[in-house]
Amino acid sequence: MSDRGEKKFIRGVMILTPATLLAKIIGLFYKIPLLHIVGVEGMAYFLSAYHVYSLLFVLFASGLPTALSLLVSRCVAAGEGRGVPRVFAVSLGVFFTLGFGFSALLLLFSEEVAAALAMRAAARSLAAIAPALFLSAFNGAVRGLFQGHRNMLPTALSEVTEAAGKLIFGIAFARKASALGADAAGIAAAAVLGITVGVLLASLLLLAALLACQRQLFCRDEGEVAKPHIRAVLAALLRIALPITVSASVMSLVSLTDTVLISARLQAIGYAPGAANALYSSFGNLAVPLYNLVPSLLSPVALSLTPALGAAFASKNGEGAQRAFSTALRLVALVALPAALGLSAFAYPILSLLYRGQGQAIAVAAPLLSILAPAVLPAALISLTAAALQAAGHTVLPLCSMLSGAAVKLLSEALLLTFGAINIYGAPISTLLCNLTVLAINLAAMRRVMPTRLHLSRDLLRPLLAAVLAVAAGALPYRLLFGTFGNAWWLTVGALLLVVLAYAALALLLRAVEKEDIIGLPCGELLVQILTKMHFLREETKNDERRKVKADFGKGYI
Repeated sequence: MSDRGEKKFIRGVMILTPATLLAKIIGLFYKIPLLHIVGVEGMAYFLSAYHVYSLLFVLFASGLPTALSLLVSRCVAAGEGRGVPRVFAVSLGVFFTLGFGFSALLLLFSEEVAAALAMRAAARSLAAIAPALFLSAFNGAVRGLFQGHRNMLPTALSEVTEAAGKLIFGIAFARKASALGADAAGIAAAAVLGITVGVLLASLLLLAALLACQRQLFCRDEGEVAKPHIRAVLAALLRIALPITVSASVMSLVSLTDTVLISARLQAIGYAPGAANALYSSFGNLAVPLYNLVPSLLSPVALSLTPALGAAFASKNGEGAQRAFSTALRLVALVALPAALGLSAFAYPILSLLYRGQGQAIAVAAPLLSILAPAVLPAALISLTAAALQAAGHTVLPLCSMLSGAAVKLLSEALLLTFGAINIYGAPISTLLCNLTVLAINLAAMRRVMPTRLHLSRDLLRPLLAAVLAVAAGALPYRLLFGTFGNAWWLTVGALLLVVLAYAALALLLRAVEKEDIIGLPCGELLVQILTKMHFLREETKNDERRKVKADFGKGYI
């Protein structure tokens, strides 16, 4: 990957990351007031409907858009830009067909699906979210097209628009339903309807972006290049998308299975149905969203890596593939390591800061989050390694690892939940075991198929040391002052701010940050010059560059 390509990759990440973070923050603010309106047990209806939607949404959010972006990036890299319109047209037809089918099925059989989940009251929520699947099909197609051209701005703007619409209309609809005297299931359905409205707003924005940029996206003067045949496009799309979609669906299916498995197992060891649902809701609505926040925040890295690696492989650029993956790995480690340690150490104060007035639910969720937090790093690395394998053309390997991890999770969870001394703690433990299994298989596969090398000291050990010292620097004064001031909000905010500042300084002092990690930031070149003069960054010689990348293409090792 050239310096220009590397800057483009980093800028793509920098565009998507703030948008993803903002969307996730909006999502948290969406659930906090909703929890007060509906109640902890009532949120179980919302969560069960959302898990069904997520399982089907995966098709339009990961599999097909990723496949489309890979096909478009390969066409552009190979100088066959005139084939892009046909690739997009065929893909859009597939998206629309599947989207309409899934929406119709979920709308017509919402009661049967709710009954299968052992939550009949969730039927209205399922019906309310069904139209969002059709709209998501269009959104996924347009996002995949832009991502294939390495333009992440429409994706970023649409994600924020969708999240903002969900917040505004979801809360407004839920409050209106509550004022009209609706029951918990009715209020949850009204809140879910806000998700559909948010997706509609994102669709309108993406349509405007598509119309405004159609010349840049479709009208490329590449000479007389034959357009790909419809059957060839369809075959390539399905060949790439099917394994990606199934592998992504596996984990969504596991989350959906949690809805039934956790509650049923807890009831089997003596919990009343209401108490079991409340425990599941505390775990699923308080602990899991914070755990998912970091991998979701880092998803733009994998999203930007896929077309970058796809273009590198298409042009037989082994050095470019190596540099792209190494840069992505450092970005993930620099964020995931301190986040995992911070969530584990500050689980109770963070939950108390976000969910005021939910003391009982926080008391349940805080220790669960502390156990779940270490799974953040492998979860983030799973997305990165899967994206690399998929871009290299080995789309079945991530599917095999996901199936293995899902089996480990379901078996371990079913077993651990039945032990009275463990009960609900079996859920986060099984998630950690699942993630470690998937990551181990992906790394083993990458040894054979990817021209990559992990620099353990620079990429993992240095950020880990900086994270441990920074979290300790924030936790120590927090513990000392907690006895005097209690769980004051300003104490939590101050401790977390101290961790962030300490980590930034330590990461630079320990040289865990490279020039490539900063160059794509706003004013990145100026920051590099300043940090180099302050001796936080080292000037690299040509010999250093040669030592970094000396593997031949296709002869990978980790």
